[in-house]
Amino acid sequence: MLAVSEERTVDFESTARIATEAFGSKDVAFSPSRMKWLYERGFGEGAAVVSAFDGDKKVGQIVLLHQKVHLDGVPVIATQLIDLFILKAYRSGTLVRRIYEEVERLCAAKHIRIVLTLPNEKSAPLNARFLKLHSFLSLPVRVGLCLWRPSSARVQVSAQIKTMSRDEAIERLAPFATPTSENGLYWDAETLFQRISDPTCAYAVHATADLLLVSSSRRTRGINHALLCGFFARRGAVVSPDDIATLIRAACRLWKHQVFIYAGVNNRLPRLPGFAIPARYRQPILVQLRDRLTETFPRFDRFQLTDSDFI
Repeated sequence: MLAVSEERTVDFESTARIATEAFGSKDVAFSPSRMKWLYERGFGEGAAVVSAFDGDKKVGQIVLLHQKVHLDGVPVIATQLIDLFILKAYRSGTLVRRIYEEVERLCAAKHIRIVLTLPNEKSAPLNARFLKLHSFLSLPVRVGLCLWRPSSARVQVSAQIKTMSRDEAIERLAPFATPTSENGLYWDAETLFQRISDPTCAYAVHATADLLLVSSSRRTRGINHALLCGFFARRGAVVSPDDIATLIRAACRLWKHQVFIYAGVNNRLPRLPGFAIPARYRQPILVQLRDRLTETFPRFDRFQLTDSDFI
């Protein structure tokens, strides 16, 4: 007898094994430590895990990763759907529907207004059918080349986060907390520090007086690159193109890469980094969203990879 409900105590070791088995790809392996960090601390608001069990055996799940969003100066309860999987032997339209019905119930019970997700090609139609999530943003992947130059005196910090104490990191991040007047996910120093404390990845921060960049070293399709995870402007500052270029050079220099990649929107930047890869070579990253209070979409001033579980 299959049962679907919120799983209060998650066994991350077994969940990671089941998720890896369910995805059935040699390129996908779930990490128990990363899942525990992401669900409990990654976005500062915790998570709800909706799981399907056959007796004592877990056979599937979806996770509601809770987030704080500001819309027109008002804090809004939001959640991002991640890590949907069902073991092959248990896949059925009925079980998928029951999982999504439990998501809908939890959203109502917890007064969640904004539901969003960055789906793959299989989950996108399920999100639209069962939760009425629709395409909200399409984020082109942008790429550029960077020639290293001597470090600029404008760079106030350029260092991996793991080389800093918690207090030092939070002090560095504090001036770049997102203003409540800016529509999008809200990041203060504490939650941004938690976000870039993934136990399985290395992150760095780079800052001028007016702009902060979070970066990471990644390898995609055999190409090493500096991933520009997110830019955060100081409140009230007017960001110049030189700020962007200076921080990109700092990130590429630190990671020893000449290629950088960025995906996102950010209205505080005078221009986005790099050049968009044509869709025939790389599909844009889709963001689906539903505002449970209205049929219209909200306006986001900023949505970057730091706002997702992709990195």
